[in-house]
Amino acid sequence: MTAGFIGMAVAIILFGWIVGVLGCWKHNELMQYVAGLLFLMGGTCCIISLCTCVAGINFELSRHPRYLYGLPEDISHGYGWSMFSAWGGLGLTLLAGFLCTLAPSLHSPQISSGTHKPRQENGMV
Repeated sequence: MTAGFIGMAVAIILFGWIVGVLGCWKHNELMQYVAGLLFLMGGTCCIISLCTCVAGINFELSRHPRYLYGLPEDISHGYGWSMFSAWGGLGLTLLAGFLCTLAPSLHSPQISSGTHKPRQENGMV
């Protein structure tokens, strides 16, 4: 289950990168917004995979008798740098998703002062 959600997250995030790069290259705000949503969806899959991984490790290490299924009594376990990197990457993915979804709304349209459209009043231009 963990590997399945990690695979989905990687695929969604890679597709989000492609859509995001194309959106920035073409200055298309809708593509940037979709890229942000893809990053958020990929982050959700990452959360699910990390939680199932941690739950699986805790389940395996809590089985009794410990000498048959887990570590000996005098050895403790920890998650180390790999879990720190995974949660850090998840945070950066969610941050990228929020920034990509906010980018189109923060972009101010450029109005040139030379071309002014006349305002229509009472059906007359």
